[in-house]
Amino acid sequence: MKTKTFIAAFIFIVLGGILSAQHPVKPKVSEQSWRVLARAQVAFECSDYGEAIALCEEARKSRGKELKWNSYVMQNTLSSPEVKKRGPFISDLIPVLKDRQDSEALEIINSWLDRKGADYFDNSLPKLYDYLKRLNEYPECDFLQAKIYRLEGEYDMAMQYLKNAREQSDLLDVPAQKREILYEIADLAKVIGDQKEREGSLLLIVAADGLYKDDASKRAMVRTVQLKRKDILDYFFMLHRYSAVNSIKAYFELGKIYKEQKRLRDSWAMTANGVVCAFTWMNEILRDRNPEFSFKTLEGFFDECGLYEDVLDWTSKNGIWKGFYDMAAAAVENGWINFGTSLYQTMASSCPDAYWAAAAKKAGQDLSE
Repeated sequence: MKTKTFIAAFIFIVLGGILSAQHPVKPKVSEQSWRVLARAQVAFECSDYGEAIALCEEARKSRGKELKWNSYVMQNTLSSPEVKKRGPFISDLIPVLKDRQDSEALEIINSWLDRKGADYFDNSLPKLYDYLKRLNEYPECDFLQAKIYRLEGEYDMAMQYLKNAREQSDLLDVPAQKREILYEIADLAKVIGDQKEREGSLLLIVAADGLYKDDASKRAMVRTVQLKRKDILDYFFMLHRYSAVNSIKAYFELGKIYKEQKRLRDSWAMTANGVVCAFTWMNEILRDRNPEFSFKTLEGFFDECGLYEDVLDWTSKNGIWKGFYDMAAAAVENGWINFGTSLYQTMASSCPDAYWAAAAKKAGQDLSE
């Protein structure tokens, strides 16, 4: 009798162990992957790279546990007769889950609807489940580790992580971070001399804003700079505006690449796009600061910029005055002398940055000799 009792207890313990191993446990709030990754980011900012790498690996493990838990809950939900009968649409299934008091499934579904919205998953619960099954990838983690490896001089490893982050960018909690990843790839590619990768990443950045593919705008800008009118600068900036502040750096970098490749028309187009985007952004800031300000002349615009220290800091940080200077140079190289010389002259007399005012003055003098 004792033997039978012992065997029964042993079987119960073994089966219990197997079942518990098959039944994922809901991760603790303190162990959530995004919280662990936040600690890794803090360690990175404190230059504790070893700790940051260790925490990145811990964040990946936490992500794996979350994936198992989410998959377990969603599998059970999708296999229930009520859900199968009601169909795949999330909006139809939410009331069903509430009636079933399926709080765990509702918690998971609502958290992702808050992040992505129902349209991202075509309002389909199976599609949301398919998305969750991909979350073994962690692009935010890849991005942080790439920055660490780059600082450590491990360029190949850094690029590998960056490319993986780019390939899995649709999993990013903040979609705009994809642009940061692309800029990082372009910058690292420049360091290691991979011009093809550098150009490709920059093109992906500008392709997202629409101006790059707008051939009508490109042709219109060329027609404008070819005019012989005296107020060519004021007319150009009165006519051409575009809001894409996050693409400015990419446009300027592409302008440099195409200049090196002797692709003068493409160099002009990219540089001009960057300047137009920068001008549009700055003009909006100036109007917010001074409701009485409105653009009339480029000289007056430069003068207004000079009144605000933070505007000047932003232009310096983002190479805006160099962009104006390069725009003038690109116009001259393409044979649009009237526009180029006018821009040199206006920069020489009014640019709030003394260095680029002097550079423009010299370029204008050299052109007239």
